[in-house]
Amino acid sequence: MPSPSCPVCDERFDSPGAAQSHAWDAHSACHHCGQQFESGDETDLYRHWLTAHDEELTRIERKRAESAVGSPTFSDRLSNGGVGAAVGGLSRRSLLVGGGTVAVAGLALGGVALTDGASNDDGDGDGGGSASSVPDGPVATAQVPSAPGDRRYATMGSDDAAVNVTYFGNWKCPYCADFSTGFLADLVTDYVATGDVSLTYRNLTYVNGGPFLGSDTPAAARAGLAVWNEDPESYWRYHEYVMANQPPESDQWATADRLVEFATRAEVSDPSVVRTAVEENRYEEALRATTAAANEAGVSGTPTLVVGGRTVSPFQEDQTRSVIESAVSN
Repeated sequence: MPSPSCPVCDERFDSPGAAQSHAWDAHSACHHCGQQFESGDETDLYRHWLTAHDEELTRIERKRAESAVGSPTFSDRLSNGGVGAAVGGLSRRSLLVGGGTVAVAGLALGGVALTDGASNDDGDGDGGGSASSVPDGPVATAQVPSAPGDRRYATMGSDDAAVNVTYFGNWKCPYCADFSTGFLADLVTDYVATGDVSLTYRNLTYVNGGPFLGSDTPAAARAGLAVWNEDPESYWRYHEYVMANQPPESDQWATADRLVEFATRAEVSDPSVVRTAVEENRYEEALRATTAAANEAGVSGTPTLVVGGRTVSPFQEDQTRSVIESAVSN
């Protein structure tokens, strides 16, 4: 499968998010079809998405478009202060990891936030649950190793799996949410459940010494590791639940209270371990080690999979399968 490209100038990118951001920032164009908007008003783009590309939109794109178009103040904020003002002063992420540019998922502009812990999503997303339901699909029910305590990071799969896939993601990255509640389930069914592959999740928390995708990112990362270390059998259910109900990236949502609430709703046996990990800043060494591992592997964005030393974007589904199958056959 070819890498994503801009429909206006044909420049190629490592991820759909990077292609989408370029198409709009450079050409005021739709990344799906190349139609350009002289107004430069992003709400016109979102209306176009909903009318011309309804069946092509990802879950995250649909949330973004429906929320932005439905907001009576979004257009005013956009025209008066630009995209940064429209999302509370945050810009699209373009950060460096070990000298390589990270074209990370664009902001979830006007994304749907949880209200009293409930999502406005109707649960029809690709594999994701709603705030009122506990996930029970291939990801949520994935096998964990027989001795999970020997694994520093959350892992699914057989002890005898010949190949390990490392998933570098971020709890606040909307494209990670799209992958975790979509194509990941197919990979689990086709490769993990068969015993061929194990998969490890590592949260890219720090870039260039600072928090990546928001100052609350470390709290979300600590919460995930707390669930893995204290109740590994519930970890993948928690992972899918949080990703399916992920608030907008622009919100500082990863508080101890919100993360404990997520753990409770995902039926983690002792949600209090999440609060302890967040308030006591636990697992810092593990988080820093993940940044070093991402640098060494050449990770240039989230989500990224590393298979046998090769990096691949899970949005390039055919290539992802090819890389995994090649590793398994060897």
